[in-house]
Amino acid sequence: MNSFFRKPTLGLALGGGGARGLAHIGVLKVLCSKNISIDYLAGTSMGAIIAALYASKIPLDSLETEARSLGKLNKIARWVDRSIMGLDFIINGENIQEYFSKIIGKNMTFESLHIPLALASVDMKTGREVVIQTGSLVEGMHASMALPGIIKPLTRDGMLLVDGGSLNNVPADLVRSMGAEVVMAVNVSPAVTDAEYWEKQKLPGIAAANWRSNAIMVASITTAKLRRAKTDLVICPVLNDTVGTLSGFKYADEIITAGAAATCAVLPQLQELLKPRFFFSHPQKKPALSIEL
Repeated sequence: MNSFFRKPTLGLALGGGGARGLAHIGVLKVLCSKNISIDYLAGTSMGAIIAALYASKIPLDSLETEARSLGKLNKIARWVDRSIMGLDFIINGENIQEYFSKIIGKNMTFESLHIPLALASVDMKTGREVVIQTGSLVEGMHASMALPGIIKPLTRDGMLLVDGGSLNNVPADLVRSMGAEVVMAVNVSPAVTDAEYWEKQKLPGIAAANWRSNAIMVASITTAKLRRAKTDLVICPVLNDTVGTLSGFKYADEIITAGAAATCAVLPQLQELLKPRFFFSHPQKKPALSIEL
């Protein structure tokens, strides 16, 4: 039987977490500086945005600049659709798509990316996870980040697609199923046991309780999925308690630095995992179960 001496393929899964997800930029900066190539990418919510922009060859310096600009209220205010204030959502999905189309081009597709990419979403009608891996990239980004009550869902093929965080917030299983032989995941969610963080979110009592209980559910599902995917490395950037999911964009520099620091801490372990070794086959790319947008 033939055997091949080669470096294992690396899959990187970037988790959801709003502003805290800007830490993914720091992770990517360190990997690039060490010439560590990524063979497969997956993302959810903010992780989907960073993964999609990186896979479409947007320079990391440009990503950093754009991340800093999100700390300006007038930048995000442009996304708000005043005609729908007080209804089921605040931000119109078309505004989101227009914003990202200006960065990557409205005709960018998953098939044209230089790294295979899968984005996690949820169909609100069936309660099932939906993996997006083909078709329009900006629509896929919209679907994966459409936080219920905040951003209008994406309607496609009878589905109502929203943020994938409730069922797969750190989609390590997707890069594993795509063919990654070493899987690294980045979890930017606040710890459900961090009482100080939750107290500083300054939400009304019932909203704070609901948000935290949802976080507990998501954390439990995430732990189970990471274990099932046999994730090799999980990075959890250490962020200040003041860095909120929705309100933390003004701390972009601090968040990106935390992502870089967490990556540097595991570099020796990652480099050991990526040392060439014998395999009985060439790496094979496998599509995840997906829909086309």
